Amino acid sequence: MSLSSHVRAEAQSPRDLLSDEMRRQNADALASLDTNRERAAEIAARLRQSGRLLLLGMGASHWANRMAVAFYRAAGIDAHAEPISEDLRQPETPFERVVMLTSQSGNSGEVRLWLNRNPDRADVFGLTLQADSVLGSSVPSLIGAGPREIPFAATRSIVITLALHAAVLEALGSDVSDLRTLWAQPFTHPDLPQAAVSALSGCSSLFLATRGECVPALECCALTYMELARTPAIALELGQLIHGPQEALGPSTALLLVRPAGPDAMNITRFAWQAHSWGVPLVMFDIGDDMPDVEGATIIRLPQAEGLAAIARVLPAVQALVIDAAAERVPDMGVPQRSSKVTDGEG
Repeated sequence: MSLSSHVRAEAQSPRDLLSDEMRRQNADALASLDTNRERAAEIAARLRQSGRLLLLGMGASHWANRMAVAFYRAAGIDAHAEPISEDLRQPETPFERVVMLTSQSGNSGEVRLWLNRNPDRADVFGLTLQADSVLGSSVPSLIGAGPREIPFAATRSIVITLALHAAVLEALGSDVSDLRTLWAQPFTHPDLPQAAVSALSGCSSLFLATRGECVPALECCALTYMELARTPAIALELGQLIHGPQEALGPSTALLLVRPAGPDAMNITRFAWQAHSWGVPLVMFDIGDDMPDVEGATIIRLPQAEGLAAIARVLPAVQALVIDAAAERVPDMGVPQRSSKVTDGEG
């Protein structure tokens, strides 16, 4: 980063820095999708040959990998996502596979250790925003467009990582035209209902749940909420929430649900009715048409979307709510107390 960039960053509040990142994320995502076609085609060719993919990342990078897993499987690839720290402690697998290491900075301690332990990198590729990082200079990598991300909590980098995965998926034959249409328009921070902001700013803990492709997006938003609001949060596939953790729901918690288009919408609606009967403050994001109202819920309706485009719509909308709520809750929101932007969990 240049000296002038450092000066500008120091003059802005953490919230302003987050807003700046999100304002440019759609344009950078679209550029990332288009400028990585050659490398994406190379990765796609290797995936077709091996048929197996392991996605490795830490923090938000792991959740961004999880967002893509179902779509690789739909393209015929046996894909799995794990934290790098878990993979470091697993026995080696004997079968051929492609490994994609994801790291916004490309310099985390886990990335360095994994590369040191795996000198044979014939089928290892990187996804990063920093071409000059350890990751970017060690393996052939997809490189996200735009400058380094400055704020502590990841926003733009997650969307760009999704775009890098979309570049590979497009090379595998997936239709990403809905993403292109969405990212062709600049992101604007939505004017969110105060009731939704208050639900997240006043709770003792936050639960997030949905069905299908948007589950990893909520997992990512739970991380952002904990980073910025310094308050416990957990995101679960709705079935997992029903199998026990719902016992923790009550008037002091908040529940955020996403209703997707399709047959799962009514199942989520029925759970929302139950949660209301328990006195749980309830916020719902709809990405399908003609959803029934839920008494007591604050409902935020987004344009209908499915697949990767549904993730790309839900993720920044929920992030925006999390940021607004954290700003009400924490006077110095965005200033980490115990963490850093680039982390070494293996130090």
